[in-house]
Parts: sequence; C-alpha cells; structure tokens
Amino acid sequence: MSGPVKEIEVRLARCGDLPDLGLGAWAQDRCREIFSRPFRTLHAACELYAARVAYDLAGDLGWHGKLRAGATLEACLAGLHPQARIPAEWMLLFLVEEDLLRREGLSFHLEGEPAYSLADLRAAAEEACPGHGVNLDLLDSIRRQILPFFTEGRPGEQLLFDLTTLPQWLSFFSNRNPEYLPNNLFALLALRDGLPPGARVLELGAGAGSFAELLAEEAAREDWLDRISDYRFTDVTPTFMRKAQREMKSRAPGLPLSYQTVDLNRPFEEQGLTPGCLDAIVGVNVVHVAHDLLNTLRRLRVLLAPGGRLIIGECMKPDLAKPIYLEFFFKFVKSFTDVKVDPEYRPVGGFLTPEAWDKALRHAGFRNVRRYPDTRALMQAYPTFYVGALNAEA
Repeated sequence: MSGPVKEIEVRLARCGDLPDLGLGAWAQDRCREIFSRPFRTLHAACELYAARVAYDLAGDLGWHGKLRAGATLEACLAGLHPQARIPAEWMLLFLVEEDLLRREGLSFHLEGEPAYSLADLRAAAEEACPGHGVNLDLLDSIRRQILPFFTEGRPGEQLLFDLTTLPQWLSFFSNRNPEYLPNNLFALLALRDGLPPGARVLELGAGAGSFAELLAEEAAREDWLDRISDYRFTDVTPTFMRKAQREMKSRAPGLPLSYQTVDLNRPFEEQGLTPGCLDAIVGVNVVHVAHDLLNTLRRLRVLLAPGGRLIIGECMKPDLAKPIYLEFFFKFVKSFTDVKVDPEYRPVGGFLTPEAWDKALRHAGFRNVRRYPDTRALMQAYPTFYVGALNAEA
C-alpha cells in the first residue's frame, strides 16, 4: 500500500465493530447500513483531505518557510488581520494532531512533506463512495475563498456562504451526503422515541430542510407520521425560508408544515412563541451557535409543555481541546466562535463534548438527559466519528 490508501487503512484499522446502541433492532440495522466500509473510507479520506487543505492554506499564507525554521503562532500571525487568530491557532493545532507539524512548547515545526496529495485522496474517496465528494469540494472552496479573511479582515460568512458555494452547502446538508446523514438520523431516533399523539413540533434552524425530509419519509414508512399535529419549520435566514415555502410540501409529503422565522438569540415571546406551546423542539447542528447557550436552553425549556422534549443533534468532540476536521468548515464563522463562555457549563465556543452538553442541559433545568446513540461507545468503535443526539425532558 502507498500514499492515501495506506493512510486511510491505518485509520480504518482503528475502527471496531458497531456496538449495541441500545435503541432497538431497527435503529441498530439502520446504523449498521450507515457505518459501512465505504462510509468509513470516505470519512477517513475527508479527514486527511482537510489536513492537506489546511497544510496548503498555511502555504498560501506564507507560513511554510517560517514553520520549517520553527515558528510561534504570533510569528504566523504577523501582518495578518487580528480576526485571523482563532482559525490560525486551530490550523496549527490541527496540523499537529494530524502529524503534519511538530510542537515544542510555543513553537511549531514543519519537517518533510505530506505523504498524500489532494488528487490521490479524492481518487480514493471516489473509488470507495462514488459521487460523494461534496465534503472535499467544500474544503477546496474554503481554501480558494478564505484568504481575504486573513489578509483584509473580510467576514467569513460573506466569503463562505455566497451564491457560488450555496449549491455545495445544500448538497453538504443533505441526506444524500453519507457524511451528513447521521446528524439527522440520530436526532430522528430521539424524536420518534415516545412522541405523543397530537405532538406540536418545532424545528430550529431547519435550513435546507433535510431533517424534515427524512422525518416525513421514515415516519410515513413506519406509520407514525399522524402523531404530529403541527410541524413548525423555522430558520433565521430569508433565503432558506423562501426555499422551504416553495419546496417542502413536495419534499416532505404528509408532514403538517407551518413556517415561522425564529432567532435563537432573541426572546421567544417577541417572536410569537408562548410558554408550553410545544411538545418537542428539534435542532440539528444549530443550538451550539446560541450566543448565550445557557440562557437559550432555559428559554427553550419554557416553551415546552410538561414532559416535552428538546432534541439536539450535534457534532460532539471527544475532548474540548482536540481539534477535529469538521471544525474547519466553521472556524471562520463569527456565530461559531463568538459566544458567551462559562468555565463550568459552556467552557468553549463551537462544538462540545457529550458530557459538556449533559451538564449544560441539566444546569438549564432539563432532566432525564439521554444520548442517541451512546456517543462514547460509538467514539470507541469509531475513534474519529463525532456525531450524536441528545434528548432532554422539560
């Protein structure tokens, strides 16, 4: 074996058998389908691709020469806009994690060259999982478009979410993207478990609509779609709301849809939501961007009827200090990094560990917090897979 094949095989060798997730036969079989060898190969290729893109972006920024001589973060930041600090530090730590840099105290050292190219990694991903290169496409787009963030102080949102990349983001946040599907599936497993008849459900940050689409498909197939009396599709972005109102009726047939603009960071009463008006709130990859997470969780709990549930699907880190490749998509986005932190209940911005989520939810007044699936057991079987869902009762 050589090049990317060898690197991918090293990562696959760390994976064990799928553990019993404790969610029933249907869920176990569904997850076994997802965690196939092609999926695991694609996932490994995406990690390696992100590392190589970060390495090449460091070259674009003129860091390679500095790093070959040994350089601190401050030396790498010289001449760049102040907002570059957060993603620059993340890049250096990620490259250390991926064995592309060596760290000695505050100094980072570059030795040699990566053993794999982007073209070779893309070929390996395509061979394993044909037609699913959107994650790689987005990583390429980040490198191609993000330099003004570092050099001019341009907003990351403006650079990464323009009309040229919107089709890529829509393909990324899709159930047809095997790398993203588990985000929606695990949240769906949590929602279906004990959903009462006549349930009033609100989805936060519904965005491209992939969760609602999966819900309608799976609930109709399993014959529990009629448990939902109202499904409020919400987002804060006008583009997504207009798109949803045009398309979701046909994409999610049978789901009793209504539409509402909801901003996590504003009082919900001002947005027409009253205490106890909901039986379930679902948010997939959205709650972590609340500026004041603890306050938002408390306000979400007030919206739930007694026994109502908050279901959040999230990327969950194995360790708060460990950089993971999925952060590369969002380290340039202010809502991801500029949040109110709390040393005990919200220690960092961005993604959290399962235990940090447990603690934050309980501190906000939720009870019976349960993970879908057992996220730690899944991390032990697949050491670099970081997605899960939580179900918390009001």
